Amino acid sequence: MTSCESDNSNTIEVDGIEFVTLMPELVVQIPPNLSGAKTQVQFGIQISNNTKNPRHFLLFVARPEFLQANKQKVSHFGPTVNTAASPELSDFKLLMPGERVNFLLIGHFEWFKNELGFAFIGKDATQWWYGNFQAGTYFINVIYGNEYSVWEQHGWSDGIISLVPKPKRPTHNYPREITKIENVWTGNVVTLPIEFCLIQ
Repeated sequence: MTSCESDNSNTIEVDGIEFVTLMPELVVQIPPNLSGAKTQVQFGIQISNNTKNPRHFLLFVARPEFLQANKQKVSHFGPTVNTAASPELSDFKLLMPGERVNFLLIGHFEWFKNELGFAFIGKDATQWWYGNFQAGTYFINVIYGNEYSVWEQHGWSDGIISLVPKPKRPTHNYPREITKIENVWTGNVVTLPIEFCLIQ
């Protein structure tokens, strides 16, 4: 049994936009070393618009980064991609001045050949594997980013609108009026780490 206490303060601000690492459960039970046994974990970021202007944020691409107690990075494998995925209209969030949003993702701890790892599949269909974990104290931060300030409709199916960056959208076979999202925050952020504990 491992005990851990945490005093997490992890706010970072970039040009008036505040980013905070989120992990709702900071004590995580290691699953039994059995086939199919998993422990689900939520993690993500909270984004706050502290500017005077409305901004859109793309809540689509983010991934975790794990650190050992000595702040050395936990090894990882990825990304691997079996298919392509595009953001949908619902993946864009407009934040008015003073508003915030939580962008939460899900991964899980599981065993593979007697090694405890963390498996994560992003909304963009990339797959990541982190290991080798054991009971004790770790840190997690989140890598988040977006390169394009304008996104335009790429497709429409079953009421779901998918979008691509404006420079990548083909110019043919599209209706005159398409959905467009402008003023999307661009940049890359590595949030500050927070401490969590793995217990038997």
